[in-house]
Amino acid sequence: MRRLLLLSLFVFSLGAQPEDWTGRRVRVLLAMPADDSGIDVPGKAGEAAERVKKYGIGLREGQTAAITLVKRSGGHVEIHLNGGGFTNREWLQLPSYDSPRWGSSPKEDRLRDSIRGTRDKDRRRQLESDYDWERRKRVKPMREKLERERRAERGSRLNVRMGEGATASEWQAAIAPYFSWLP
Repeated sequence: MRRLLLLSLFVFSLGAQPEDWTGRRVRVLLAMPADDSGIDVPGKAGEAAERVKKYGIGLREGQTAAITLVKRSGGHVEIHLNGGGFTNREWLQLPSYDSPRWGSSPKEDRLRDSIRGTRDKDRRRQLESDYDWERRKRVKPMREKLERERRAERGSRLNVRMGEGATASEWQAAIAPYFSWLP
């Protein structure tokens, strides 16, 4: 009986409506994607796993997260966790493909030397194309890895769609499979 009373008081302290959840801490119950698309509730089967595969993991299963923002519009609530996920590629500030950060391969060095030593415009254009292709082929996996790392720093979000008259207990039930509340 005492446990039930404490649990009731805890649930009541979460706030009657989702807007009151900002600042609360939760434990994530499944891996969440590192993108602003987050997880849709209700969603299609396997959709969350597809987004995690595509964008990387923004929040790991078992990780503690803060609800940083709750946006409500009628029967739709966006719950941002640890920042709400990545929203704009420019914010990641990824180095360009030609950045010195990536270094260069011996083949790229040879192609660059050939470009410098060529006066024929058509040949030069072909060598530049070959250089660009080689460079992108080598740098792309490293750049994607860096993008995943930076995306992971920006959290994720949960998009919950319910009727406008949903009660606090209905909202609680809808999000229960995705995270648990921490005191």
